[in-house]
Amino acid sequence: MVNSLVTIATFSNYVDANLAKQLLESQGIHCYLANESTVNMAWHLTVAVGWIQLKVSPTDIEPAKTVLVSSDFETAVAGDETIPDDVDDDDFEKISWADETADRAFRTAIIGLILIFLPIQLYSLWLLIRLLVSRRRISPNRRIKVISALILDLLNLYIIWHIFF
Repeated sequence: MVNSLVTIATFSNYVDANLAKQLLESQGIHCYLANESTVNMAWHLTVAVGWIQLKVSPTDIEPAKTVLVSSDFETAVAGDETIPDDVDDDDFEKISWADETADRAFRTAIIGLILIFLPIQLYSLWLLIRLLVSRRRISPNRRIKVISALILDLLNLYIIWHIFF
């Protein structure tokens, strides 16, 4: 019987899956949740097993979709190509190579100040030199980090010079 069932929706957690199942069963539509136990026991395998799948018989596909959609149940119903309301939440700005390198140089300079270990300062200075040589644009808020990293590196080198020499 399981082989003749058709997946109409997938869920990443068992709460939403069971709510949808109960909603369909309250309307008299028999359904089955595939992979529910696997996802509950090993959540990290959710994608590998294909999420929790809500399955119905082929004759109940349209009534089940109608019930899920009419109940305002937020789910990915198979065959629907609607865009979810929270699409703008996924929009993020891609950080450029120069900004990422500036952040890395700043973090390295702070760690170098804490540990006072020469190779860390040299690595931070090397990152700053790469930024200078690349001539890529750095965002204004990263310029402050670059200047701060340079000052911290020079302070670190001054401290190391006085400790060891």
